Amino acid sequence: MTKEKFLEEKCRDLHQYLKTDIRYDLNFFPRPFFVEVTGTPDSGKSTLIEQIYNDLRKEKLRIWKPQEGAQVVQDIPRDTPLYNISTGFYAINLLMHLSKGHQYDVVIFERCCFDMFVWIEDWFSLGKLNAEEKRAWQDHVALSRFYVNNIDAAYFVVCEPEESMKRAMELSTTKKVGGTTNPKKVRVLVEKYRTAFDKLSDNYQQLELIDTTRLKKKEMVALFTAKVLEALGKKAKSVRD
Repeated sequence: MTKEKFLEEKCRDLHQYLKTDIRYDLNFFPRPFFVEVTGTPDSGKSTLIEQIYNDLRKEKLRIWKPQEGAQVVQDIPRDTPLYNISTGFYAINLLMHLSKGHQYDVVIFERCCFDMFVWIEDWFSLGKLNAEEKRAWQDHVALSRFYVNNIDAAYFVVCEPEESMKRAMELSTTKKVGGTTNPKKVRVLVEKYRTAFDKLSDNYQQLELIDTTRLKKKEMVALFTAKVLEALGKKAKSVRD
């Protein structure tokens, strides 16, 4: 038996054992559900993600919440568009790879495609990107048709500056404010997210805006959980039907 024939025969046995015709068929085993949560500082994003993560795990679903890009990208200063381009690429790369497999049932991103769209807008308003660069990054990268619609549910979570700063100070050991966690910047970002939602929501039906300013922790968790479960249930039903 030639080497080629031997390899072919053994690989045929491997394919049969591993059921690769099914294992890699996304029509048979669907990809995971993908959820993106982004928004303004101290609006409750991390709390909401943690709660839905815990709730779904208790229901014996396999959930993953990847590390946020801001925790991964430490070598690029935050005063350049490259920072948000890098954090965006990090999340989008995960999205692309995970959408071709079946390791998880639900993946919850804290910032991904839509987050990148908003931050590119912010850098443009600061004069660090020109109009052509803004369009290229937003339309051809952040909202690329090759992956953006794999985000099954996306949420812009916002909180007005006064309440946002109050929440931040409750747990902080210093009264110093950060580059994006000061009242002036939070106000700008709230407007950016609201404007982006108005611009995108007609074409991206999976996108919702949640204002947590007047919601207590228990109320916003209940609202968010209901919205996520409804969105994923609706997606599952549409695929099944």
